[in-house]
Amino acid sequence: MFNLLERERNILIAGIVFLVLFFGFQLGIVPMFEKRENFDRILKERQKALEEMIVLQQQYSVASNQFDTNAYSLSQRKKNFSLFSFVDSLAQQSGIKENVAYMKPLSKKFEKTKYMLAIVKVKLNDVYLKEFMEFLYRIESSGKGVNITSLSLSKSSKSGSNKDRDKLTLDAIIETQTLKFNGKV
Repeated sequence: MFNLLERERNILIAGIVFLVLFFGFQLGIVPMFEKRENFDRILKERQKALEEMIVLQQQYSVASNQFDTNAYSLSQRKKNFSLFSFVDSLAQQSGIKENVAYMKPLSKKFEKTKYMLAIVKVKLNDVYLKEFMEFLYRIESSGKGVNITSLSLSKSSKSGSNKDRDKLTLDAIIETQTLKFNGKV
């Protein structure tokens, strides 16, 4: 059985060497490259997740700093502070009270905290730009911890021409918010 010719032995040895190399490549080198590709993919995913966590940490830091500022503003306000009354009085002071179409107060309670979010949505019709800007300025510079979170503007149908800016009127929807004490701890 082992009396093979030289040529047959060479062919058999070449076949065995080929099979050893083939299976060695398939079982050793290919899985190593696949594992490396998986490792690279996992590394890229983790790097992306780390970048997202850094962005979220920065957003949290900004939010917590804003919360601290709002907490200070809360302590400086009177106990009976009402966002609705505050915005209403600023509208009166700015001369846009007659332009108020509606004011909607809302509130959102936070669980397990002593704060709640007070929100007032104001719709203004045909308000002059100068008076409107004064109203916005009074809200933002009040030092009462009141912020404008949403603002929607459109040119009023009764507005004058673009050349006459003193006659330019706007329709606006403004959403303001502030923190206030919930009363519960």
